[in-house]
Order: sequence, then C-alpha cells, then structure tokens
Amino acid sequence: MPNTREIIKRRDSVSNICKITKTMEMIATSKFKKAYQQAYGSRPYTEAISHLVGSLAAHHGQISHPLLRDNRHTDTAVVIVITSNRGLCGSFNDSIVRLASEQLSKIEKGEHILKDKIDEEVFHDRAAADFEKYPIDLRVVGKKGIQAFKNIPFNINVKYTDFDDIVDYGKVEDIADELIDLYSKREISSVKLIYTRFVSTSLFFPEVLDLLPLSSMGQKLEEGEIGHIDVNDYIFSPGPEEILNELIPNVIRTELYQCFAESVVSEQVSRMRSMQAASDAGDEMIKNLSMQFNRARQSQITGDLLDVVGGAEILR
Repeated sequence: MPNTREIIKRRDSVSNICKITKTMEMIATSKFKKAYQQAYGSRPYTEAISHLVGSLAAHHGQISHPLLRDNRHTDTAVVIVITSNRGLCGSFNDSIVRLASEQLSKIEKGEHILKDKIDEEVFHDRAAADFEKYPIDLRVVGKKGIQAFKNIPFNINVKYTDFDDIVDYGKVEDIADELIDLYSKREISSVKLIYTRFVSTSLFFPEVLDLLPLSSMGQKLEEGEIGHIDVNDYIFSPGPEEILNELIPNVIRTELYQCFAESVVSEQVSRMRSMQAASDAGDEMIKNLSMQFNRARQSQITGDLLDVVGGAEILR
C-alpha cells in the first residue's frame, strides 16, 4: 500500500484536474447556449425555403436551372467533412472521420452513382474508359479532422481552420458560392456534406447530406422527408421560375450554414458530456484515494501505538 504522502500527492493532482474539467464543462455549457440559439434560430428559415423551392419545382415541372441539372457524367465529386478545431469532445471527431472514410471509399469505387439503370450505364461507360478510381475533391473543416486524415489514404485538397464557436455566415457563403460556380460550370458531379446532425442534447449523430445536385430535393418531397407547400394558395410576383432562380442558390447557402451551425452545437454538447464524465470519474477517484489515505493513516497510527505500548512494556 502506498504511504500517506504519495496518496495525498495523487489526490491533490486528481483534484486539480477535476477543477480544470469542471471549468471546461462550464465554458462548453456557455458556448452551447450561444450555438444552440444560432442553429435553432436559422432552422425554421432553412426548412421553409427548402419546402418552398421543392414545392415550386414539383408543381411547375421542368424548370431549367444549372443546379437542378444532372452532372453525373462529370468525374470529380466534392466531399466536405466538418470536424472541430479543438479536442476533448469525446467521440465527436472519430465518428465523423469514420463515416467520411466509408463514404470516400464508396465514391472512389463509383458506388455513389449506382441508383437506377441510367446510373448503371453511366457507371459502365465510366469503367470502360479505363479509369482506376473516381477523383475526389476532399475538403476538411477543423484541425482535428485534418490531423486524422493524415492516417487515411485520401488527400485533402482544401483545409478550413478559421471557423470558430460561432459560425460566420459570410465565410459559409463564400464556400457555397464556390461550389455553386463549380457545379454550374460542370466541373464537379456532386457535393456531399458529412457533418453532425443535432436533434437534442441526448441525440446527435454523423450524417451525410447530398448538397448538390438539388434534384434529390424532389425525391425527398415525394418521400415526405420535407414538407409540401400548396403553392395554389399563393400568388407569386414575379413568376415561380424567376423566384426559383433567385432562391435555389440560397437553398445551398442556408443548408450549408445550417450544417455548420448544427455541427458546432453537437461539438459543445459532446464536450459538455465528456467533461462531466471526466469530473464524475475524478470525484470517484478522489473518494477512493481518501479511503486509501484513511486506511493508511489508521494503519500508521496503529503501528505507532504498538511501538509506544511495546516500549512501555520494555521499560517495566
């Protein structure tokens, strides 16, 4: 059994670590409240504009717009992975990187386009062209994700490390406009976003969002994943097509912004839970060390008493 001095030293060390973890939990809680307000403040607008655009596109049939066009004959697929700049947030980053690795492997093999017979024709034409792999434009947000991908055989083309606890819409808009421009010029085939979807403080999970092409919005509308708006109840001025030409790029910007905001909320919740678990484990360790100290001290006192009694017996 260690002596009392060693136990006191270990207990003081654990106590100091507990103070740090509890402070970090309080900071994460404060940041969570701000991030939560940001994410939930923008969610109604994001959902409403997606519902409106989906309903208008479905109601008015074929509307010509570059972002609704199918670019599957283009090789390069863009994959954006959103992680955090800081650690100590549990399995938050590991879950994202794991899902991203699976998606990247599927895209590299061309499995992301095999959905129907037309897709199979595109796939076989692509395979017949003697290409070994599908090119991927990988973009990673967050220092932890960038560090993790050093051990994964995928090269990062673009790195974003300037996003903080509060998402700047201007920075997200710049990324969205770049993606819109690349897709409109047929330089990329699709854009997949891998982020952490936030539902509640007890439920958040990594998810893959098909940001482009927007043709997937019609499928979501049919399957009931997004709500339907009865456009017959409204009078549009200017016409629906002019409105769609203005709103469609905004759908990309708002969806991307919402994913960034929800990832930040999820990160703070994950850090809160991790720091709380660390603090609880530290408190339990302090309790066990205190019990060890009391036993060691009791044993030491008993030994001292036996020495005194033994010395007194000798003097008689």
